[in-house]
Amino acid sequence: MTSPPGSEVRLCDFCRSINWSEVTTGPFNPHKAALQNGQLKSGEHNLGLIRTTATTATCELCSLIADASHNLKPQWPIAPFLDQPEEITCAFWSGRNRLGSSAQSSKLSQADMVIDMLYAGAKPGYSSSNLVIQEFFDSLAARGIFLDGKGKDGEGDGDGSGEKRVNSSLNQLLVVAGISPVDWKAQTFLQLHPCLHPVPSVDDYVGDDAPFTVFPTGRIVRPEVNVRLLKKWYETCCEKHGEKCSQPPWLVPDTSWPAKLRLIDVRRRCLVEAPDPCPYFALSYVWGDETNPLQTTQKIIEDMKTQDFLTDSALPKTIVDALELTKEMGVDFLWVDRLCVIQDSEADKAVQLPQMDLIYSRAAMTIVAACGTAVDGLAGINATPRTINQRQARVAEDLSVIDVFKLDEVYQDSRWTTRGWTFQEGLCSRRTLILAADQVFWSCEAAKCCERVAFEAFPTVVAPNDIIFNVLSGHRVFGEFGGGHNFAYSELNSMVKSYCNRKLTVQADALDAFAGVLRRVALNAGHEFHWGHSVSARFDGSLAWCNIVWYSDREWQAHDLPERRREVHRVRTLNSDGTTAVQEVKFPSWSWLGWKNILGVSAAAPRQVVLEPELNIMKLSIHGKAAKLCSAEENKLESVSKINMRGIDSSTSAGWKESTAIDPSLLHRDEEGDFIDSGHLLFWTSHAVLTIEDDKLYTDNNENETREKVGELKPFLPYQAPKLSGEHSFIVVSRKHNDNDMKVINAERTLHVLAVEWDDRENRVASRICTGDVDEEAWVKLGERREWMLVTLA
Repeated sequence: MTSPPGSEVRLCDFCRSINWSEVTTGPFNPHKAALQNGQLKSGEHNLGLIRTTATTATCELCSLIADASHNLKPQWPIAPFLDQPEEITCAFWSGRNRLGSSAQSSKLSQADMVIDMLYAGAKPGYSSSNLVIQEFFDSLAARGIFLDGKGKDGEGDGDGSGEKRVNSSLNQLLVVAGISPVDWKAQTFLQLHPCLHPVPSVDDYVGDDAPFTVFPTGRIVRPEVNVRLLKKWYETCCEKHGEKCSQPPWLVPDTSWPAKLRLIDVRRRCLVEAPDPCPYFALSYVWGDETNPLQTTQKIIEDMKTQDFLTDSALPKTIVDALELTKEMGVDFLWVDRLCVIQDSEADKAVQLPQMDLIYSRAAMTIVAACGTAVDGLAGINATPRTINQRQARVAEDLSVIDVFKLDEVYQDSRWTTRGWTFQEGLCSRRTLILAADQVFWSCEAAKCCERVAFEAFPTVVAPNDIIFNVLSGHRVFGEFGGGHNFAYSELNSMVKSYCNRKLTVQADALDAFAGVLRRVALNAGHEFHWGHSVSARFDGSLAWCNIVWYSDREWQAHDLPERRREVHRVRTLNSDGTTAVQEVKFPSWSWLGWKNILGVSAAAPRQVVLEPELNIMKLSIHGKAAKLCSAEENKLESVSKINMRGIDSSTSAGWKESTAIDPSLLHRDEEGDFIDSGHLLFWTSHAVLTIEDDKLYTDNNENETREKVGELKPFLPYQAPKLSGEHSFIVVSRKHNDNDMKVINAERTLHVLAVEWDDRENRVASRICTGDVDEEAWVKLGERREWMLVTLA
């Protein structure tokens, strides 16, 4: 707790010399002092002196800094001096964060301002419209005229007539450590956020008479969550955010109601068939390692519809707490996967699993249990304990500061952030309540809130083109929920990579746990997907995906190397008679879904450019019949970049390519019944044997020829791992297109090839090992060492 009102401000002479109100919440004028990267230095203090002052308890702020400094990392240039703090210097750097959608933030975007500040710092006399507008706003503020003032109705109307501000600039104040003079690039280990003094508590903000501030103050979190605050966040969103949250753009393409939806009635404590579209919450959690957990099965489903069947003793603590929280927030129904999906029914799973994105996106709110597993409960709810570690320092008569540098560290360290299924559950939720072990966060399409900082009185979604989209930049919890722009095809590569960095208890779930994301991208961007790859744009190029990772020599062996996913995917097909056919299919080697431990997967979703592929790649059914990858007769996508073929046409590939037509007898016909995919691809392609040495590709070393380098492998394994070497088979999959330029994509006289191993050499069935690039002219020169063949890629 902080000192009581009227008590002495305990600061050392150095800390007392800084104007903390100006540094944390005052107008941030880029003309006042020289800036570095848009930031302003407020002073330096020796770490040895800081720790001495902290030891004598004469300065609250030094004590806060000293404690945090013990978490400094052994990074250059301070690594040799971690046990010699007198050699290390701490500096305060502050930079602007603009709050809210206001007259100011709508005129000035953070991205443009940072660039202009950089120019102004490097070139004296530089000016721009942004800097002129900002100087004008700051001059008004200095005269007591606030464009974000409260109007007569108490709302910020931006007419400048208000008596108090509801929006202001909030400066991000970082404490960094380095060797004097310390620049902005030094190691950050503390971020100080302003608070009223005495520091208010969460309980002060649940009513209509919350303390007024011109900045979002830090506040004290209690051991028991005040559900009234959570309800306030939820009701504010429902009543004031309109269609931005009720019908966000990424949801609009499909607002249908989930089919055969079951819900838990939280008051009657039983399972019910969902009534007509109704408000319900969904629970996202980690199952954990329970013994014989209660699940819905065909045997007991009717019993589960009996009132009070779902007793506290029968359910794990997390589900019990979620039922209680849902009821306290005034909602009657909760969706929980293990209870609302019949776990031993393939027919029910055939309906429910493909609509997971719809179940979570149609939920009025998702409760995220980022505080353990199913048996641990929701921290702070229903008497479930939670860990709170808050420290603050009083720096002025009416101002304290708290550390928010690792505001979401406990969330980031939770098991929820590591699990595969929870990835799409968070992304596909419109409104999310995230319960970490130390505090609660709120995320919707229009606002971000948390218990420790009073954000709810300050809109935190900033102007378009802003590189800082929330007040406290760099915290993952504020960016991992809700679709937003995440369901654009251009974001798919990053989503694939994030998903591949999570773990699955059941490896066979790899496609099912990502299918909701793919479905949303398909609905929003018009793409069709096959095993995680778009068949609407450059499918052939996506086969050349790679895995770019780098580990230090000290840690690389702690990471699992990429390996094939050997489990099988269950393809469920609903028959006309209501029964369900289940076919087990191996994950394909050519897809990123067919591999585990590919933490740096890249280029799985090439830029959206409509190109005629070099090869006629088709999908293969379990009956050995081929069909087009894309079901649409006409590709309606538009290229997002210009295409420069650089003189390359069909004649360029004539030296290595022959007919790509598939024999009609191998094609699937509608009268043969449903096409049941095997995960295999069928296509004519060019094959050759090359020698691999140190990731370089060479022609065979014939007696009469000098070995020639023709290409190289693309990244796949850590550089410390044993390298692929010797003779290997390679097949062409596509032409390489350089898309480093955002405005134009350039065709190259280079071919993407796959290194393959033969599962069945006689029938030309192969599996991917890795990918590489070869010079097209060198490939043509292979002559008789090339072979045109019909390949099945497993």
